[in-house]
This record gives sequence, C-alpha cells and structure tokens, in this order.
Amino acid sequence: MESRHFVEIRALHADPRVMATLSADGNIFGEDQTRAFLQRATEHWSVHNFGLWIFYSSSSRGFVGYGGIKHAVVDDKDEIELAYAVSSSHWNRGFATEMSETALKVGFEELHLERIVAFTLPHNKGSRSVMEHCGFAYHRDIVHAGLPHVLYHLDSSDYAAHSKI
Repeated sequence: MESRHFVEIRALHADPRVMATLSADGNIFGEDQTRAFLQRATEHWSVHNFGLWIFYSSSSRGFVGYGGIKHAVVDDKDEIELAYAVSSSHWNRGFATEMSETALKVGFEELHLERIVAFTLPHNKGSRSVMEHCGFAYHRDIVHAGLPHVLYHLDSSDYAAHSKI
C-alpha cells in the first residue's frame, strides 16, 4: 500500500457504512487521517517487509478494499493482526474471506508465523463470520481503541489443520 492509493483508500474511509466497523468512534476519516493511515502502512512495509495490500476485482478491475497482516498492540503485547476492509458496494461477495485467506497463507506458509490474531467490534457479525470461516477461534473480549472488541486467535497448527479441509 502506497501514497498513490490515496484516492481509493480515501473513498473507503469516507464511506459511513465501512467506517462504522473500522473507526473507533464510528465516524468517517478526514483526509489527514487517511494520509496518516497510508503513511503508517507504508512505514510498516519498510520496516517489516509485509503489511497491507490493495485488492482489485479480477472481473471489473475495480477497487475492492485492502487487507493483509500487520503488527498491532493488543493488551500491551505486540501481535500480528489480520486486517481487512472492503468497500460496502462489495460486501457479501466473499472478498473479505478471499483477502484473509491470502494474507493467512503468506503469514503462515511464507513468514512461518506462530500465531495471527484478529479483532472486531462485537456486533460486526460479517467480520466475525470471516474470521471463523478462516479458522480463527474466539479467545476473549478486549478493549481496543477505547471500545469493546472480540479477540480471535489462529495458531499455525490450527491453520495447517484447517487449510487441509
């Protein structure tokens, strides 16, 4: 993800339906927040050599969203987080699952990570469904960005067993 993706990410961050599931206060991001998000994503790639990718539809070539794995602090501990965001016009078409499966494959099969976490707001049933479909198991309730979230874990051994199904 790079600064040249600003227009696409800006449109995603300006979508109230998407941001109701992503932002701490449920509000859309301003341009400065989107620029800061892109800056953090670019720096993450520079430091860790992995991060978030931009996804496009193979049929329409249109922007779908972003997803990948990245470092995140959960309860004062550094974790590797599965993250994804899909434009609301592409919801319920399997894109979040496809993006997640791609990211997990890289994380476990190429980077040989031991565990990846994912978290969302408790009421975000769509995101929870994606996590569970990908093999994540509910771990516990947490507070993230000042809001209640549900934390899911996926260990490498569970990923290996799940990916053979």
